[in-house]
Amino acid sequence: MLKSNIPPKNLTISLLLFVISLSTLYDLDIHHKGEIMHTENTADNLLSFADDLFQLNKIEEALQAYTDTYDLARKEFNRSIEVEALSQMARMQLKLKDAQKGLELLKDAEDRATESDPLGWSRYLSVKGRFEWLSDSLEPARETFNSMFEFCQTNQLWTRSVDAANMMAIVSEHTEEQIEWSKRGIEAAEATDNERLLGPLWNNLAGTYYDNKDFENALECYKKSREYHWRFSGENAKLFADYHIGMTYRLLKQFDEAKAWLRPVLAWAERMGNDSAIGQASEDLGEIEQFEGNKETALSYFKHAREAYQKAGFDETWPEVWENIIKRIRDVEG
Repeated sequence: MLKSNIPPKNLTISLLLFVISLSTLYDLDIHHKGEIMHTENTADNLLSFADDLFQLNKIEEALQAYTDTYDLARKEFNRSIEVEALSQMARMQLKLKDAQKGLELLKDAEDRATESDPLGWSRYLSVKGRFEWLSDSLEPARETFNSMFEFCQTNQLWTRSVDAANMMAIVSEHTEEQIEWSKRGIEAAEATDNERLLGPLWNNLAGTYYDNKDFENALECYKKSREYHWRFSGENAKLFADYHIGMTYRLLKQFDEAKAWLRPVLAWAERMGNDSAIGQASEDLGEIEQFEGNKETALSYFKHAREAYQKAGFDETWPEVWENIIKRIRDVEG
């Protein structure tokens, strides 16, 4: 069924540090290996804090933190962090569905950005490419991310070069190029000890194989992805890592293996209250039961999936999924 409820090319990195109190924003006490450190209130530290909020998917809080970072960077005459903060402010607006505001902020970043500033320039390119990608300007996006990859390689910005390679895999036109760029991203992450990126990177390569119905290679990549997600990622990513394996076993018609993964996933998703995962696992299990001729059991799973999808809002936000489960129920009911 669906590959994930997480935008599949997005990178998810577990934080090594966690913030003790958001109520003291920016005058931060941070736990590290059992000790408390006091962090000086600088634009550089605020930028790191804002990035942490973004990685936690706290978009509105991250936007405020990036805004405050920009204000402080201006006071410090730190043009590089001004560019990084403005670029990320633009990205947050894009995520908050205000692309026009985002473009205005991105133009401000462009006016300040220069190739002589590797951190600012690479961050600007990463956001510029995402605006192009999400506006379906794929050729400009390819040019931007390719330029970003080469620039980051030259300037030894290894984590950002991995991001650029991953985005090239997303925007590339042909399957062979998508696979090549995915593998380059994986190789770059492995070579530079960026293991936390390998779960999403292997997942994205699996997704490319999945889209091309090469389910055997997809399964191997999903298994590699699971290995790293279970080492570094949060519970939701671990849940979907397991789901993808069960889903792919079903597509390979290895139904016993599929059920061995999907049943625990369904129980886990119900404990979490993750309606999207409940729906997807239920629908896959229903398809197995339908294939095996167990009509009543299949119908029960499909109705459970319908209920979960409705709770997740798919009847409004993902109509093709909603219409498909309604059709499945009607087909089984005859």
